[in-house]
Amino acid sequence: MAKQKYIVGIDLGTTNIVVGYAPLAVKEDEKPEINLAPIAQELAKGAIEWLDVLPSFIFERIKEKPVLDWDLESKFIIGEYARERGSEVPDRLISSAKSWLCNPRVNRKEAILPWNAPEGAEKISPFKAMTIFLNHVREAWNKKFPKDKLENQKVVITIPASFDAAARDLVVEAAKEAKLPEAVLLEEPQAAFYSWISQNEKPWRKQVSKGDTVLVVDVGGGTTDFSLIEIGESNGDLSLERVAVGNHILLGGDNMDLTLAYIAKQKLEAANKKVSHWQTIQLSHQCRKAKEELLTDTSKESAPVVISGRGSSLIASTIKTSIERKDVDALIEGFFPKCAFEDSPVEATEGGVREINLMYAADPAITRHLAKFLRSQNSDTKTYGYPRAILFNGGVFKSEVFKNKLVEVIDSWLKEAGKEPIRVLEGAELSQAVARGATYFGTVSEGHGIRIRGGVSQSYYLGVESAIPAIPGFKPPIKALCVAKQGTEEGTTLDVPDRTFAIRIGKTAEFKFFKSNCRRDDNFGEIFEDMDESFEDTSSLKLELEAYEGMKPGDIVDVKLQVAITEIGTLEVYCIELNGEHRWKLEFNVRESA
Repeated sequence: MAKQKYIVGIDLGTTNIVVGYAPLAVKEDEKPEINLAPIAQELAKGAIEWLDVLPSFIFERIKEKPVLDWDLESKFIIGEYARERGSEVPDRLISSAKSWLCNPRVNRKEAILPWNAPEGAEKISPFKAMTIFLNHVREAWNKKFPKDKLENQKVVITIPASFDAAARDLVVEAAKEAKLPEAVLLEEPQAAFYSWISQNEKPWRKQVSKGDTVLVVDVGGGTTDFSLIEIGESNGDLSLERVAVGNHILLGGDNMDLTLAYIAKQKLEAANKKVSHWQTIQLSHQCRKAKEELLTDTSKESAPVVISGRGSSLIASTIKTSIERKDVDALIEGFFPKCAFEDSPVEATEGGVREINLMYAADPAITRHLAKFLRSQNSDTKTYGYPRAILFNGGVFKSEVFKNKLVEVIDSWLKEAGKEPIRVLEGAELSQAVARGATYFGTVSEGHGIRIRGGVSQSYYLGVESAIPAIPGFKPPIKALCVAKQGTEEGTTLDVPDRTFAIRIGKTAEFKFFKSNCRRDDNFGEIFEDMDESFEDTSSLKLELEAYEGMKPGDIVDVKLQVAITEIGTLEVYCIELNGEHRWKLEFNVRESA
């Protein structure tokens, strides 16, 4: 293997992909110089541009000819031009592929995207989409650095902290498919925090103190994530530990764009101009540009929105309207409304029959989602739910108005609890923070700088069927065995002590897994008979365990359980034959959960 020269951090975002890099060799106490690696992508009329951001969109080619020399046989356009073409022909656009990758209700290796695509359209799986993105990044890097190929560098790929074990495994597998077999995973909120640590203007140790809890709020284009990082002390110096993560919430800037699109649609229809579903998607793309224009230039009171008209005229007609500043201001109350600390997200009433799609958040109020998350972190012994400082991340917070509103709401909670107002930590440029932080983490993993202790972001449980007499019409109840305690460090292998279990060989059996992001006090190997709402279904598994020589299909084998948290943060569960030499690995299923 060629000698590694660079640390490369890949922010594999839901809406945008950014790549940072720094020299691998860094002197003690010296901060690395982190740069962004431009990514080549197609633009209109066969042009190629090297841009700092690769939008996470894939579009099936219709008439366009490939222009990237490494991609001349590709059926897809990737990046900015894909997003633009998708605004014109939305049913051939693949977006939010990363969110599909963590959707347990679908087979994430089945060709299902674009969802609801027209007959004859080329479809790919969410897993394949991740592979395409990573391969595109590798090829672009190798074009720019032909002597230092990406597959020979130290690569860190970021993922949401809320990704379950199956989604993490799929990212690792996609990286291997893209010829990046040694890639390491890092949670996005931790990457944002590392980016803040690496800044030179204000040393981080002067902004936080021992005992502080820092809330990281990441609101990007398609998702919202919350994490809490505790400032501790180790050997007389400050230490960092990630103590909690929230659920993966499909809510972000894209929801804001769609909100403005519906406002624009109402204006057009009030003027007797009918707007189709296809044109509404066009409106969403155009409203994104109008929103950014108004948030960037506060002196403007409106921004134009223009979409294609309907009809078969050779000269394309257009429909025009505008987005007013009051429309953008309405987003503040819609997505960051004032609420009480005891409030929870509104659960929409579901219809009897509904489309299968991404599990979008029913309530757009980010403040209510945050209140629920923070409340879940309070207990008799811990009060993580009252953070002392906040670090913003994600493109939504490029706008100061959204930051200020969220701080206002949090301060109202803290005041009611008799706490001091929250401190806002000054961070790096928001759209680059995760990639820069991932790069800095690579330096930390080489022994330079302070590392955030985190381990497993959630507790994981294996369903164990109770041994009870047969009861007509009832299945044996399921107990939950804790196979990974939240915070268990990477590289840990543990045997479940003092317990023997039984598995059926040679016949299909179902293995149920559960997760929780708020049961941090549960112990490894502990069994819970009463499962409440704090246990969530995650990727389960139906498979037939191999019958080795001397075993018959249907045999019951006594086993011990062994659990490994790999160095890259994935979870492995093994069934080891009691008084024997055989072992079976339970790999998380990526199909529909039970």
